[in-house]
Amino acid sequence: MKKLRQANAKGLGSVRGQATHAAQFAEVASRFGDAMARSDFRTGAKLAEAALRIVPGHMQVLSDYAMCLMRTGAHADAYRIYTDILQAPPARQRQASSTWFHGLVELCGLMGKRDELRRHGWRALSEADVIFRGSAPELGADLQPPVFDRTKPHENIIAFSLFGANPRYCETAVMNARVSRELFDGWTCRFHLDSTVPEHVHRRLREAGAQLVDMDAAGPSPIHPLMWRFLVMEDASVKRFLMRDADSLLSEREAAAVDAWVASPYLFHHIRDYCSHTELILAGLWGGCTGVVPGVVEAMRTYCAGAGQASGRFIDQHFLRQFIWPTLRQSVLCHDELFGFHGAQPFPSHAPVRWKTDQFHVGSNASHRAIGGASELPDGASLRLLFSDPQGNMLFDYASTVRDKSWRLDMPFFLIDELQEGRLRVHVTQ
Repeated sequence: MKKLRQANAKGLGSVRGQATHAAQFAEVASRFGDAMARSDFRTGAKLAEAALRIVPGHMQVLSDYAMCLMRTGAHADAYRIYTDILQAPPARQRQASSTWFHGLVELCGLMGKRDELRRHGWRALSEADVIFRGSAPELGADLQPPVFDRTKPHENIIAFSLFGANPRYCETAVMNARVSRELFDGWTCRFHLDSTVPEHVHRRLREAGAQLVDMDAAGPSPIHPLMWRFLVMEDASVKRFLMRDADSLLSEREAAAVDAWVASPYLFHHIRDYCSHTELILAGLWGGCTGVVPGVVEAMRTYCAGAGQASGRFIDQHFLRQFIWPTLRQSVLCHDELFGFHGAQPFPSHAPVRWKTDQFHVGSNASHRAIGGASELPDGASLRLLFSDPQGNMLFDYASTVRDKSWRLDMPFFLIDELQEGRLRVHVTQ
């Protein structure tokens, strides 16, 4: 979702000649951008309301306002605004955020409007397909996927990117490496990571049987860290790959879908399992066979050095829809019960998902919760959080920074459950 401050240039045109209003709008836009950077949607909604008093009916602001309302649970109000945008004349509609329609799709899912969810989601994906299907060379009829050999897990890779010292990603990555041995027989987890990841995470990943690719070893790389995992596509020792997000947990539902793919004649696989899954290729929910798309690494270098820089945290998905989708769409098994796009099939039957949370779906963020507390230290001070078992044996540690006399640390729900049940303990120190 574009930030309100990105609408600043558009908004200033509507208040030209009114220097006071222009300055007010610019100041509100800047504060809105700061609120969005903190995911403070409640403040964002109030700032959008302030902006609309300055520039009533501004479509970019309205679409950002609807997004904030949706994030704060004001679904009916958000739906009214999104519906007004949907019914606006095309020329006016194009002034809204480029992702407003995806917001409407997600909101329909959150509100249980299943028919609208399917209709709007299918439209969003189909319109994107028209734009990005491109003119990739046709895949020859003789190009068949390799036979899946469970006895050679080194040929079948579940690829992740991992960077930074946030337990949201690090602890979920460790859990994935552990559960993959049971859920994904015949596969090996591979983590592309660097020295920003704590050493205890490196160690625990290795102990769980994962492969580690040191991204510092070759020196600075122009490839964005989110795209490190795509390097597996040109690994001659690999036959099949799955791309996954480090903060999403592997599950029985996902494993059943992957099993159906490896038994199929398709070269690629894709999963959609939530109302926000309206990107052509979800960067952490697809897989394929190596050797099908040539020149991927060079394409990534070029993209990251050029146009891709404007994509921000969506650089991986923007790259995929532009460079991979034209090929993938020719031979892909899609599992998707929401939108029915591109010949999608329902998920196969599967064992109960082990993650007992109402918010779970394939690809969901496992760290939708956090721990925190008060602190008398000045803002910017660093705290160390030491995690141990009930016997006092040290397990791992992370840092948190004091902000507004408090500290906060994203944590995956399974660790918060352990803390609440007394199976994990935390000690805060400087």
